[in-house]
Amino acid sequence: MNAFLRPDLRHGVLICIVLAALSARLASLDVFSSHGLGWLPLAIVLGMVAGNLWPALAKSGAAGLTLARGTLMRAGIALYGLKLGFSDLSLVGWQGVLLALAMVSSTLLLARLLGRRLGLDPTLALLIGAGSAICGAAAVAAADGVLSARARQVASAVAAVVICGTLAMYLMPLLLPLTGLSDARFGMWIGLTVHELGHVVAAATMVGPDAASTALVEKMLRVMLLAPAMLWIALQGERVPSVAGARVRVPVFLWVFLGLLALNLGGAVPASWRQSGALLADALLAVGLVALGMVTRVADVRAAGLKVWALALILWAYLLLAGFGLIRVVAQ
Repeated sequence: MNAFLRPDLRHGVLICIVLAALSARLASLDVFSSHGLGWLPLAIVLGMVAGNLWPALAKSGAAGLTLARGTLMRAGIALYGLKLGFSDLSLVGWQGVLLALAMVSSTLLLARLLGRRLGLDPTLALLIGAGSAICGAAAVAAADGVLSARARQVASAVAAVVICGTLAMYLMPLLLPLTGLSDARFGMWIGLTVHELGHVVAAATMVGPDAASTALVEKMLRVMLLAPAMLWIALQGERVPSVAGARVRVPVFLWVFLGLLALNLGGAVPASWRQSGALLADALLAVGLVALGMVTRVADVRAAGLKVWALALILWAYLLLAGFGLIRVVAQ
């Protein structure tokens, strides 16, 4: 309690909470929600705007920003285990589970290999791979919790996957007449392919209610794979030069995630707790992403170079093509 009375800690956390609340409000407006800009992407944008326009804010609350980006964000990731119930799986069946597993694992492997070929920092390649394969900004934050990446690396990865997700949100509904898929199967394709949850919901809603239902479940199956994906990334981290100085351990928040997920799938968590936990998870992630944005300078993101965007765009193209191929096989 006494530590929280420190001005730099208190000010930093309060600033993050205020900006996170503002991002939630903005995300509820049609001008943003209709473009797939949800709570989490807007949180890091507001943080970057505040940190770059008023750098004194970030300096005065440095300790609080560190707490928000670290402990609070990891707590939010752990609570993500409450976002998927076993009854949801019936909409897509075991085929949907296998499709999600295939896409997440292959995308992560491709990110690792392509990052090496492009000469990209391995940690940054894993961040982009996680965001592309699983759930956008939240997955990047989770991978950062495992790898302890630099702030500008995390911001670059978040920017890349959010922009690719925005492009996918607008493009995919236009492709429906060309695919020959039913609305439900098309929704599964959206859920397998699009990065952010907000983008998935927005894109599938443009198609219809059947697409929206299957897209959301397929997307949450990818989210369910967050923990095993982070375990794999932790093992990769032991081979990554940027963190090779010490053994990378699987952090506590991932075990908590797995425990909550198991309880939730087993039906042991009341519905009211699931709803409250899911809301708290998003709130803590938003607070952490605000802090991340505040310590990130636009010049640092620009300095990431074309390799970041090349990897993100290649992974997006892979998600589109491979996901469509798998859906066509299942649809036959």
